Amino acid sequence: MDQWVLYGKSGNPSSDIAKAWLKNNGIPVEENSVFQLTKEEIERLASIVPGGVRKLVYPDTFSFSLINPQKKTEKVHIEAIQERELSDEEIIELLATYPAMVMTPIVTDYETILIGYDLDTMVSTFRFVKVKDVTIA
Repeated sequence: MDQWVLYGKSGNPSSDIAKAWLKNNGIPVEENSVFQLTKEEIERLASIVPGGVRKLVYPDTFSFSLINPQKKTEKVHIEAIQERELSDEEIIELLATYPAMVMTPIVTDYETILIGYDLDTMVSTFRFVKVKDVTIA
């Protein structure tokens, strides 16, 4: 059985929906907070993301602000990342310092990675995953 890991943010609607979907479909998953990501974990995730570490970051400050309205410092960094002003190593350092910039949810088995919640992508990804027995009480 594959071991899937969900990196999310408590109270983030997309993370909560992904968590519920995985549970309702009997997909065993280890849950981790994105705020506990280490530099090594960020490097590992970045190595399997098509497009590299930039794809772990919110695509723009508007979408970041919708989920994190109180976060101001990070907006400047997101703009710099998306404008390609920073190296991959600098981005990894920033994500380790400001994990709120990491797009969530992230669901991975460290071979496949899904960033953000998209029902069609989740259904197609988990179509052949062996699930644990789900019994209705």
